[in-house]
Amino acid sequence: MAMHAYGLSWIDENRLFEVTDHVFGKMFAARSKDSLPPDPFTLVAQAKILDEPLRAIVDFDDLRSRNKSLSNAIGLWHQKVLGLSGRLVELGSNGGGVDLRTAPGVLLPSWGKPGYFEVKNRFNTIKASDEKDVWDTLKLLAQSNNAVSYLIQVIPSKREPYDHPWVPSGRAADERIRCCDGVTAYAFAFDRPTALHELYEALPAVLDDVRLEHGLPLATATDGELAEDLFNSVFPDAPAE
Repeated sequence: MAMHAYGLSWIDENRLFEVTDHVFGKMFAARSKDSLPPDPFTLVAQAKILDEPLRAIVDFDDLRSRNKSLSNAIGLWHQKVLGLSGRLVELGSNGGGVDLRTAPGVLLPSWGKPGYFEVKNRFNTIKASDEKDVWDTLKLLAQSNNAVSYLIQVIPSKREPYDHPWVPSGRAADERIRCCDGVTAYAFAFDRPTALHELYEALPAVLDDVRLEHGLPLATATDGELAEDLFNSVFPDAPAE
């Protein structure tokens, strides 16, 4: 098996490649025959309303569809990468409805208790109608295991770190049911304040290795300055204290 190196001494880089290939590898394959068919009426209407060539609209619609699938996959990827930490383990289908928990013997520093974690890519990934059900699941796990439960919102709504009670509509605040941003979650998981940023910097190289694994050439080089600006426009400089 090929050895992979991305300058991340604090994570198993071969396993990082494996989980990245597992999540994204199929996206490099040809478009599935089971993909939803295009909507000709909508596409023609968009072309006329936006005064754009129909071919450009069709290509954009295909890209939009792929991007939606990619955005969904990113959340799963974060879950699996966090599961590579020595502090967290993935729970799988028998996890009681959440993605991760602290490894045996690992306690949350501020609480002295184990933790359970649901991972979402964005602060608004969960539909408002489903938030109460997720909260109830987190509360049940906290109560049943003398633990603290977290909703990890990798991309926060504001460029600020946080670790506070998660209070969706219809539920009262409970200190044991919390939410935090991605920088804070990764800092705990890998005991490294800059873990998420370092992972982000390595991502293009990891994905290039996945492309090579599937017989594809290296992708166009990532604009490093723009990529850095994107990260800094979204994520806080440091984890919550």
